[in-house]
Amino acid sequence: MHGRQRLREVAVGRWHNAVTDRFRDHQRLIQWKDGQSSATQAASHLKLPEELEQISDPSAVELVLIAADRDSRQIFDALDSRFPQAVRLAIVGSQTPFFNGREHTLFDSNNIFESGVVGIAFLRTQVNSANRPHALEQPQVSYTGLRAISDVLEIRRSKGNVVLEVENGEAAHQLIASIRKQRASAGPNQTAAEARLFAKIAASRDFSSSSVVLQVTGGDPAKGGLAIDTTRDIEPGQFMQFMMLGPSSCAANLPADFHQPMLRFGADDYTGIAKPAHLDTSIVPSIFGGATEGGFVYSLSLPAQNNCSVAGSGGSIVRSVLFGSVECTVPGSNLLFKLGN
Repeated sequence: MHGRQRLREVAVGRWHNAVTDRFRDHQRLIQWKDGQSSATQAASHLKLPEELEQISDPSAVELVLIAADRDSRQIFDALDSRFPQAVRLAIVGSQTPFFNGREHTLFDSNNIFESGVVGIAFLRTQVNSANRPHALEQPQVSYTGLRAISDVLEIRRSKGNVVLEVENGEAAHQLIASIRKQRASAGPNQTAAEARLFAKIAASRDFSSSSVVLQVTGGDPAKGGLAIDTTRDIEPGQFMQFMMLGPSSCAANLPADFHQPMLRFGADDYTGIAKPAHLDTSIVPSIFGGATEGGFVYSLSLPAQNNCSVAGSGGSIVRSVLFGSVECTVPGSNLLFKLGN
């Protein structure tokens, strides 16, 4: 797509180079709206393909299915804005330089692309609306590779993607206490991979509503804040639970009605895993999908009855962390989505 910035190439501490020059130019081009102070509320500058922009009724789009590279955050933001009520799913492809010299390999009919996204949008018509009167179900995501290391905590203060205070004190101090307690019980056998930390965030304490699991990317013990890997706003009144990689008692089993057509995406970390000498395989014709270390992207959609305005309709899109496209790279996570009712 024209105009997409390769923002993942910009890292803190890099020397001045052509990549940072492009990012500086991109910063000057961003248009900010009056009264917006959050870094999560920059307007999306990316234009979707003409075929998507010309859809007269965005609510008619039920499903957007995509294969993407690792640098497609801006594309999903644009899809969130244009089709907030659609189910948006993507699998992030593994990098392929050692196979064919391309960073990624994306196929679209007879064309091969090294970067970007390829996909298809499914629209509701009068025919399929009559045959299937109910809306598509939301995707189900499970995290079999995580274990909880803290109680569920209410978020008391936050700003953007930074959690400042939870119900028992400053967020960073609560995380440190949870880690110390976990290490005391685990002993010296903890691996470096298990040291990755995550936060599960939801609107209710029992996680009965929509929830999302995001990586904890940094913290400041002096000020008590924790940075969470999201471009959306974490809000006071939401609930969070700290988690860590490790064995789980919950297996990712197929549902009882798995003969119904469905998608299944998975995220896994293949680093250091030896290739088995013999791999048993089975064919399940009703399931389409795959697993990569790049993970997958799924949507937390805006309910149809929600009266919040969205970008492009005279208002601003909902910025909550519990709405929009979520990039999931948690090892052991799985997504299931039923294609029919």
